[in-house]
Formats: sequence, structure tokens, C-alpha cells
Amino acid sequence: MVNVLWFFSFLCFIQWTNELEIPTITLDSLGGQLGFIGDYAGISPVKQTSQFESLPNNTHGLLMTALDDTTLIFKLFGTVNGSISSYCKISDTKYILAGNFNTINQTTFNHIAQFDTATSLLSPLQQGLDGSVRSIYCDSDQVYVGGDFIAPIGANTTEYAGHAAIWKQNQWSPLPWKGFNGPVYSIIKQLQQQSILFAGQFDSTGDGQFFNQNTSQTINLLSSATISAGNSAMFGNNTNPSSVVCSQSPWLLQDGMPGYWEALFNSPVQPSVFRLSNVHLNGKNTNEFNIISLGSNQYFQLSYTDPVTSQIVSCTDKCILSNDPSIPYQDFTVTSPVTTNGIRINIDSWFGSGGGLGNVEIFRSDVSLQPELNSGPSTSTSCSNTPSSTASTTGNWSQVYSYQSYRNFLMATFAATELQTSNVSVTYQPYISGQGIYNVYATTPGCVGTSTCDQRTQVVLEMTLNPGNTTTYALDQQNAADQRTLIYSGPITASTGPFQPSIIMRVSPTAAVPTSGTVSIAADSLEFIRNTTGSVLSSILNYYPSNNTWLPLHQQLPLASTVRTLQSNANKIYIGGNFRSTNITSYTNLVTYDFDTGFIPVQNNGLNGMVSTSVLVGSQLVLGGLFNNTELPSSNALNHVASYNLDTNTWSGMQNGVDGPVNNLYTTDNASVHLSGAFTTVNGSNSYSNAQWHLTQNQWIQSSSLVVGPIANQLDLGSNNTLYMGDIKSAQTYRANNIASFEQTQWRSSITDLDPNATVTTGAFWKNGNANTMILGGLFSFNNTQYRITMYDGTIWKGLMENIEGEVNTLYVLKNQLLIGGIFQGTIGDVSITSFAVYDLERQAFEEVQGVLTQDKTPGQVNVIRTQTDGKSIYVAGNFSFAGLLNCNSICQLASDSRQWTQVSQGIEGSIKDMSIYKDSITVVGDLTVASAKTGLAVLDNLSTASWRSPAQDIVSTNSLVNDGTGQFIVSGRSDNQFYLGSWNGQELTKINTDLGPSTNIIQLMYLPVDASPSKSRYPSGSDTVLMAVGHLDLPQFGSASAALFDGTTWYPYVLTSTANGTGGLIRSTISITACCTPKPVRNYLSVPAVILISIAISLAILFFLMALSFLYLFLKRRNNVKYEPAPMQEWRPKHRPSSLLAMLDAAQLTDSAFLAVDAGSSSAVGAAAGAAAGAGAVGTSKQRDSSTGYTTALDGRGQQSMDISDTSRLRTSSGFSNSMSSVPFSVLMANAVKSNDEPTAASDETPKIYYAKYPFEAKEFGELAFTAHTTIVVTDTSDDVWWMGYKDDGSGIPLSGLFPSNYVSKAKPF
Repeated sequence: MVNVLWFFSFLCFIQWTNELEIPTITLDSLGGQLGFIGDYAGISPVKQTSQFESLPNNTHGLLMTALDDTTLIFKLFGTVNGSISSYCKISDTKYILAGNFNTINQTTFNHIAQFDTATSLLSPLQQGLDGSVRSIYCDSDQVYVGGDFIAPIGANTTEYAGHAAIWKQNQWSPLPWKGFNGPVYSIIKQLQQQSILFAGQFDSTGDGQFFNQNTSQTINLLSSATISAGNSAMFGNNTNPSSVVCSQSPWLLQDGMPGYWEALFNSPVQPSVFRLSNVHLNGKNTNEFNIISLGSNQYFQLSYTDPVTSQIVSCTDKCILSNDPSIPYQDFTVTSPVTTNGIRINIDSWFGSGGGLGNVEIFRSDVSLQPELNSGPSTSTSCSNTPSSTASTTGNWSQVYSYQSYRNFLMATFAATELQTSNVSVTYQPYISGQGIYNVYATTPGCVGTSTCDQRTQVVLEMTLNPGNTTTYALDQQNAADQRTLIYSGPITASTGPFQPSIIMRVSPTAAVPTSGTVSIAADSLEFIRNTTGSVLSSILNYYPSNNTWLPLHQQLPLASTVRTLQSNANKIYIGGNFRSTNITSYTNLVTYDFDTGFIPVQNNGLNGMVSTSVLVGSQLVLGGLFNNTELPSSNALNHVASYNLDTNTWSGMQNGVDGPVNNLYTTDNASVHLSGAFTTVNGSNSYSNAQWHLTQNQWIQSSSLVVGPIANQLDLGSNNTLYMGDIKSAQTYRANNIASFEQTQWRSSITDLDPNATVTTGAFWKNGNANTMILGGLFSFNNTQYRITMYDGTIWKGLMENIEGEVNTLYVLKNQLLIGGIFQGTIGDVSITSFAVYDLERQAFEEVQGVLTQDKTPGQVNVIRTQTDGKSIYVAGNFSFAGLLNCNSICQLASDSRQWTQVSQGIEGSIKDMSIYKDSITVVGDLTVASAKTGLAVLDNLSTASWRSPAQDIVSTNSLVNDGTGQFIVSGRSDNQFYLGSWNGQELTKINTDLGPSTNIIQLMYLPVDASPSKSRYPSGSDTVLMAVGHLDLPQFGSASAALFDGTTWYPYVLTSTANGTGGLIRSTISITACCTPKPVRNYLSVPAVILISIAISLAILFFLMALSFLYLFLKRRNNVKYEPAPMQEWRPKHRPSSLLAMLDAAQLTDSAFLAVDAGSSSAVGAAAGAAAGAGAVGTSKQRDSSTGYTTALDGRGQQSMDISDTSRLRTSSGFSNSMSSVPFSVLMANAVKSNDEPTAASDETPKIYYAKYPFEAKEFGELAFTAHTTIVVTDTSDDVWWMGYKDDGSGIPLSGLFPSNYVSKAKPF
């Protein structure tokens, strides 16, 4: 079972950690800002799937916070069907969470769970507890738990007395004293005493060492009383007054009639407590009542705890029974004991149409057993959680009436001959709630009153009052008058499952035979009276684990005190709650207890109302509760929260405090205190039940986030993660009243800072040069004035339409004019306005314009304002009948220059909610009537058309529409209480399948461009936009959102909002600086690598084409101008393998006559090169000039010519090394490179290649070849992957050689 629970918790953890990818809106297209207007108090951008707007009814949130970039996000860690109110740390990574709940994330934990911060998983503590936990304390490896429970679920309940237990070694155990008879509200450790203190509302322990006599015994109303009533309801299922016993069903009075409920007891009793429950049925409840003793008609004097103020109240003839359904019952304690034969509860007033009761239970303080007929051997037929005492009979008994004592008792009569064989007996089984010293009395009725004096004999009482110990007592019943006899005095063991004290009365074996020959045995009551001279326990118990002892304080609080909170400091504890002492030491609701000296009153004797919670920060004792001053009044304003300085013994308040009870206090940094409770405002601002006070700065700390519902405590987990617990209903990142704007990466709501209670209904932006002014409509209060419009230019707020009654529904900025629509009426200066107004933003003045009116000439309603593209015509729509004196139903046209109204067309009525103008047509939506038929959409195809048409009469209510710029519309609304979203092409409406939930209500639609998205889908398909819908959206797989984006396939939550009461908020409209947006088709571009490859291919093609043209040009030119015959090929053999390009150059000139026969006047580069070679002088005496070739050769030993290039002094490098090469121009090198350029071989001396510089290269070492971009280079050595060898032209035709990086050159000639 535990593994299953861990698995479900793990699934919740997985969902909790998921981040959510959503499309990114292009804010630049909106002017850099997008505002959201609606009904909300807080707003959040959506970042993760575990964010939420609100929770289901009767549940609260266990929240986790985290930082997403710099944004604080509230994530729903768990949904709790109650509340978690406290925690304690049991190890470095494990905490115990406790409160009033059964399930977390629909997994059962029952009021307590263990949380592992390392795994973020929850695990149960076995089956949990059967009631709520109010306080826990972790001490090493064990956890002390207190609250309103009886025992752990599945445990042996006989081992637990209730309200306290201990968790250790992974299992539940009872405390040594078993528990208490009332709730435990606080558990702390007193370090100097090395003790654990338990405090609450109790006066008994389960071991019987301390107990409350008042509620120790219940009166069995089913068998010991006769129930009746007066003025009971005459019809229905609630007419039987006996049904309130054991809460079988409520009992009702007749509507509007007082009445009573009464019980007549079989024998006199002395009630100690009346436990009553109200009706809670159809609004009917008892209000005022009283209880009287039958016979004497004496009022019972009662005291009870007021459930509202938690104060102890006394009453007699007018007691109040609470009608709060969360209160199961109230105990009314009898303060002046009355012995009676019956009681009557008079009901004098009621709530609703009549009164009644839901349950009645009566307790007695004495343990008195009266045998009754037919009681049988059962233990009890009482329905109370507290067992009853019983007396059962064996044999033939009858009830007789004594005229001596005027009451009934039992008597058994039989013949004297059966004296030794008779089985008549009575078994008394008292319920002993606590072990102690008792006196047991037996009452024997006098024989005179029943005329049985000659029939009486002796009986014996067999008493088993302690385990394994039975004693007997002989009692002679031959007494003339009633007799009360002490039959036992000593210890009696408390009643438990294994042991039940008992006394059996039967005929004595030595009984004398009566003279009458008839025997009569009388059976009357037994009383068990405890010796109360021992210690008293009043709501605080001190437990010493080291020696396993438990004691009350040496000095005790007054009886019936309630302790709500304890704090410990040095050898003292500070006790807060609901109590009052008027003895020698006077104190009220707060007192100091010193373990050496006892009670010490605080300044001014405490506080004048209950103290519910406290926290000790240094020397500051901070208190919260239901008070507003000290007990002895002072000048401090202590409204529900106060600080008491332990060093100076002085009180201080927190400015004006809060306006409601404070139930929780805690601190996390020892500098500030967080308080929560049933309050709504702090310093006039909405608090949403939470506030924070800085102790050293003495001021309230304003929260930028919204958390609705009291935060009972928080657990800091590190890394900006915090776990919040309490009655939390919702939480959003930003606190904002009805408007917030998104700018770049941040959100803001400036109006919230100015007027925290502002109401915003609409908005717009005015672009004034480089400045953007935000304009809002609604209700705003500042400078002690109310305004309907306010404007913010980035520095100051300005109000308009001061003290105008009504509402502003829409704003529209046309150039420098603000058009205002709504339902309002008033005068501003000399200008009268009625539901429509024009304000000149430059002149800062209202202009005269006639307003709109209904048929009865009251202010009409304007919902939407639009203009044509040129701005000359303004269209105003809503719900009205007249514009000025002109009859205009629902829509009218206003000339922007003349301010004259013109009727648009006839045939339409109702309320127009949205409008779109496309070319010469107008489309409107709303709750409309066209041609006597109800519809949600109407079209005016042309402004000159006589009437409207309604092609979609099956849709009766439409909220919004948006045009994609081509005449295609998206419309939203509700029909037959069902949401719909459809596409309208001007003739036909097609439903869009969106999978949105039935509670969806879209109020506005718009297209927004996006920068990026998790999906490639867009809406409309092929555009750059998605569809934004605002309102309330029920999104699949997420839940509710106030704004969402739709890409045609998937809905993405975008914005979440919450109201001040914790429900989901609503966004009504959006505003942006620039009007936006119309979907635009997207051009699909190739990928970047593909574009690069195509570009290179095109470049090469162009290059080759240009080269081809160049060669073609040269060819044609030479063919027309140069005539030559090829020279015969001479045999040429090098004297050794050529070691440089120069040898190749000689060979090339020998084999290619095209480079030899060059006309002296030729302008070609090749001819110039040849001429330069021919004019070179001879080098060396061993060389000869060959006029046919124009270059110098040498003869080898075989008589063959060979180029001598062994002398490298002829070369010159770009790094400065220079040799003469005037005889071999660079053009010759180029010519040979051109010839071998296309050969599929690597560049070498034999096969040089032509390359071109892609980038400039600067020579930094000797031997490197410097060049600029686009330089032509003849490459001769590419054997190294990095450095190549080559030549370039020095500018005068002389080649320069050197090394250069291979990646700086390219075969392709750059442009």
C-alpha cells in the first residue's frame, strides 16, 4: 500500500516538474507592450504545467515556489481536501506535515504525512489519525502529535484516551498517560526543564491520574428516560423528539412556533453538562433557549464557550446555540448543581422558519448506577463516545414505588423455600474514567414504604474493583427507612478493554429466612465518589521524557481555561489563550509562568480578547488573536496583533493592525513576521488574509505577489524554492487590480500602486510623439477624488470625468482624440456627456457631441467604437435607440469633422458587443434581433445597403469576432449554454473543433505574430500569427486560463488570473500601443546550407561564363590580328630533374610557339610577356642568346639546351629576399600555369596551378609571400596541408615567391 502511495506521489512530482513551452509573441509588432484588462486581483505568465488559477471547492493548495529566470512562479504541489497548518523537521531532508485533511492529490494520508525534500515525495504515517492535528513537535527521531483526534487509525483504541500520540520507530504509540479528554493546541520543548509541554483545553488524562468529573458519565436517554416534546412539527420525517438521541435525525418545531424538548428520568439525576447540536436543516436552527428542572421549574445556570469570540459566557434564561454548520456540538456546563427527575429545553427563538435540535446528550458528574428492567447484560446502549455505566438484572424483578421516598426501585420476590436456590442478582458495572481513590455507597430503600419489613433478609456484594482482587460485603436490608451505606473505600482501576470494575449483588448464603415465608430483595443505586483531594489539571501538562513522569504546573490556570499557544524563553513560558484569573494574581488571556516563582502578569494584565497564536523573535513576543487592546486599556492600537517587549515589558502595535482575527504567525528570517487569518485589509489595502510586518523598520511589507487564503506556515527548501501551506485558494506571480501589461520580460501594474482598489474596465494607448500614454477607463480614487478615466504618461497619473456616475466600457484613440463609450451621464465644465464623449488629448478638453439614449431617453450603452481606415467616419455600437435626436438602433455613424450623427441602416436591434469594418461592409456580433429573428451575428454588406441580413440565426449570442484581413472572420460566443468557436466567411459559419471545456467563455479574439513556437503550425495556416483568445478558457490537459494561444492544432495557456476570493479571474480585453494584427503569409526559405551551396554554384557559373567570354574575346581578336606559323618542336632534355618552375618555363616556351611569335606592337598580356623576355640581356659567358626563342639557354655535355635554375639568386621573395629574374617575367609563369591548370594533378613545379587570394595576407616571417585580396598566385607546391609555395607579380612583371597559408587562396576567381 505504501509503495502505491509513493508511486502516485511520484507521478504528481513528475507533472509538477514539467516546464511548458509556449509560443513567443513578437512584442515589437505591438509597440513593445501588451496589456490585459479584466476582473482579477492577480496575474501570472504561464511557465509550467503545474501553475493554476483556482482549486475545486472544499480544497486548498500545497504550493511550491520557484524562480523561472527572474519570475517567481507558484506551482501546485498538492491539492488538499482540507488544510495543512504545521510542520516540524525530523531529519535533514524529512519533515512532518500536519493539519486537518484526509487526502493530498487524492491519496489518503489522514491528517499527517512525511515530506522528503530530496525527492519531493510524500509518504503516509501508517494509516494516519482519525481526527485533525493542531500541533506537532519533532524531538530527535520521534514526533509528538496533538489535536482533535482519538487515536491512530487501525490502532487499539483502548490504549489511547485521545488528542495526543507519539510517532517513533516508524509506528504509532500512545503516550504514557494515554492522552487527554480535550484538544491539544500547542506542544513545545522547555530547554531548561528538559521537558515537553502539552497545552490545550483538557483537565483529564487517560490514565486517570487527572480527570474531569463533569463529563465522566453519560445518562442513557434511550433506557433511563422518557422523551417527549411540545409543538413538534406535524408532518415530515422530523417529528419524533426521540430521534435526536444518538443523532438519528433532527427534530423540528412547527414553523414560526416556540416549543420544548423534555426528558423524564427513571430516577433522580444531577446533570453536569448538556451537549447540544443544532438542526442545520433547510436553514432552520435554534437561536435562544433555556433549560429548566421539571417539578421545580428552576433554570439551570450554565456556562459555555462562545464559538465566535472563544470567550466563556454564562447564561440562564437566554442561552445561544450557534447555527454554524462547522460546529458539531456545544457543551453547556451546569455551574450550580441541581438534582432533578427531568429536564425541559425551551426554544424561544430560531433562525430561518423554525427551530429544533439535532442531538441531545446529558452527562452527570457522579458515577451512580440505578438498575432497570430489561436492561439486559449489554454494556451500554448509549451513543456517546464516552462509555456509560450499566446495571443489569438476573431473575424475576419488578418495579415498585416507595411511598416513603416517593420514587421507584426494583424488587425481587420469591418463596422462602427458594432462598438458597434463587438466582436473582444485580450486576453493577461502573465506567471508571480514571484510576483513583473512591468511596462506594449503596442505597437501600426503607421497608416501611413498601410494607415488606417482614420479607427482608441479607444480601452479599461481591466487588471486583481491581484486577485479580475480589472482596465481599454483607448488607442487611431489614432497614425501616432509606439507608445509604459505605461499602468500600479504596483504589479502583480505570475501566479498560481487558478490565471492567463490577459489583454483583445476590442473596447471602447465610441469609435468615423471613418470618412471612416470602423473601423480598431490594435493588437500588450504587454511587462511586472519587476522592478529589489530589492535583488538578487545567490545560497544561509538563512531561519529562528522561524519567517518564508527567505533572501539571505547580500553579494552575483557572478551570475551563483554553491555552492556544506557548512560547519558551530561559526558565519561563508565555501562555496565550482564553482565560481569566481574578485571584491574587490577575491576568487575562496572556500570562508569564516562571518555573521558579509561578505566574507573572504582563503589563496591563494581558489582552482583552483571546490570543490565538504567538511567535518569539529575539526579545519580541508577537501575538495574534481576537483583541484590540490590553486588559487594562492603553493608548496603543492593538487590533488583532501586538508585540510585547520582554526586556522592557512594554506593548507596541503594528500601526493600525488588521481588521480581523489573526490565527497564524511565523517568521523565517528573524527580521519580519508573517501573519494570516480572517482579515481582509491592512492599512486600507486588500490583504487577502495575509500580511507581513518588519520588526526593526516597524512597517508593513507590501507583497508583489497575490496569495489568496491564509498561509499557515512556510518551509524554505533552498534554491529559491519554498513550500507554502494553509487554507490557500489561489496564488499568482503579480498582484494587479484588473490590469497588467507585459513589456519585454517584465510585467507591471502601475495603477495598483496608485489605487490598490481601482476598477479597470477598458483601456487604450495614445502615441504622442515618442511618448506613449496609457489611458484607462473604470473607477479610480486618488487625490481624494473619484475619476472614470485616468491617464499615465510614464511619470504622473491624471484623472478625467471626475464624479461622473456610470461606467466606461470602451476607449478608442483617433489621432489626438479620445473617444469614450459606456453608460454614463454628467456635465464636465460646460460640456454635457451621455454615454459617448470626445476628449481632445492635445487641448486637454472635452468637445461638444450629442450622446446616445434609449427609447425612454435614459442613457444608452456604448460597447464598441471603430473607424474606417481614413478616420473620417466613426462607428459607435452598443444598446441604444437614439444618437442625439436621430433614430439609430444599436449602431450609428459619426462624422469626425462635423460631429454629426448619421443613421447606418435599419432593421437591427439589441446589444452589439463587437464590430469589424472590412472595406465597405460591417459585421457585428452580440445579442441581436434582425428582421424579428434573434441572432448572434449580422452583416451589412455595403454601407449603401438598405438593411441588415442575418445568415446565422442558429447562433443567438456572440461575444467577439476578428478579421484576418481577407474578409474571413473567427467568432466566439455561447449558444444553448454551450461554448462555440467558428469560422465565418461572410456566408457560412463553420464550427472549429477546439476541445475546449464547456465552461469556456471567450470575450475577445485577436491575431498575434510569434517569434518562435514549439510547433511549426500557425493560425491561419501559412501565416506568421496565432490566435489569442481571452476570457475564461477551459483548456484540455491543463485547466482554466484567462488567455491562451491557438496555432490551429494546440491550445497553449498564456496568462492566468485569480480574483480576490480565490476563484479564477477573467480577462475582458487587451490593449497595445500599436494596432495589431493582420495575418501575413510566410515565405518559406531554404535552409542556410542550401542557400550557401546554391550561391557558390551560381558564383562559379558566372565566373566560368566570364572566363569563357574572355577567352572567346582573345581568341577572336588574335585570329583577326595575328598570323603565325608554329615553330618546329626542338628536342629538349633537362640536365637534371627540374627543381623549380623556371625549368618548366623553358620547356613551355620550346613547345608552345603561340607564346613566341608575338608582334612587337601587340597589346595582349602574352605578347607583352614575350616581348619582355626577348629584350632580356644574356646572363653569363657560358650562355648564348637564341633569337628564335627569346630566352637564354645553356649547353649540357650532350650539346642539348637546358634551363639553369640552380642559381636561386635570380629569385626575389615578398619578404625582401631579391634576385634578378628580369629574364623570366611573371606572364611566362602564368602562361605555363594556364596550360597545366586543368590537369587532374596536384600543383608542383611540373604542373603549376593558378589560384586567387580570398583574403589579404601579411608576411611576418622571412620567406613568406604577402598579398592582397584577389591577387593572382601561381602555386607550385601543395605537399603541405597548411603552407603552400607560389609566385605573384610584383607589379612590374617580375615574379615574387614565398610561402602562404593554403586556406587564404581559392581556385575560383572571386568577384
